[in-house]
Amino acid sequence: MSDQPDSTAFDEEKLLRAAMDLAGSLGWSRCSLSAIATTAGMEEATLRRVHRDGNSILRALAARIDRETLESEDIGSDDDIPVREALLELLMLRFDAMQPYKAGILAVTRSALGNPGMAIRGGCALAASMRATLAAAGVSVQGPAGLVRVKALEAIFLDAFRVWTRDDSPDLSATFRRLDGRLGQAESLALSIGLAKPARMPR
Repeated sequence: MSDQPDSTAFDEEKLLRAAMDLAGSLGWSRCSLSAIATTAGMEEATLRRVHRDGNSILRALAARIDRETLESEDIGSDDDIPVREALLELLMLRFDAMQPYKAGILAVTRSALGNPGMAIRGGCALAASMRATLAAAGVSVQGPAGLVRVKALEAIFLDAFRVWTRDDSPDLSATFRRLDGRLGQAESLALSIGLAKPARMPR
């Protein structure tokens, strides 16, 4: 018999929202599986069949944000979209996907600052997400040059993340402006050192 509960017994989105809402109220370190299950209105045993600990819940949240970001638009298939614009749209889609969980994400970030293991896991998840973002935009992530591109996009995202933490505008305009500016700077640098090719002129 499968250990996975049926879809009527487990609602992932409801669970993730409950976990992040609770984290925003209490702090992530105080969010037990029992408390999260109660907040989500589910049996703790049902939750434990899917997630054995808080790290598993955070992995599920990261995976959900990745799906909502990368499956929202098939941006990379259109050669007419410049890479910078594709990356801007993809990263803004990521912030949009994060928005419903904002209070909890901020609580998790604060907890990671004092927990090296948690910070390392978060860093690995971020690197994987930025690699997938570049690939979705049609950018090569292979070899040393690919590693540099991934690290650069991580830095750009984290810089915009700091703005996002304080951005209360409905359309995240401050976050958009920071991303747009940083991507422009990165594009100029990449062109100057041969990590990017000039955009083709429209015919």
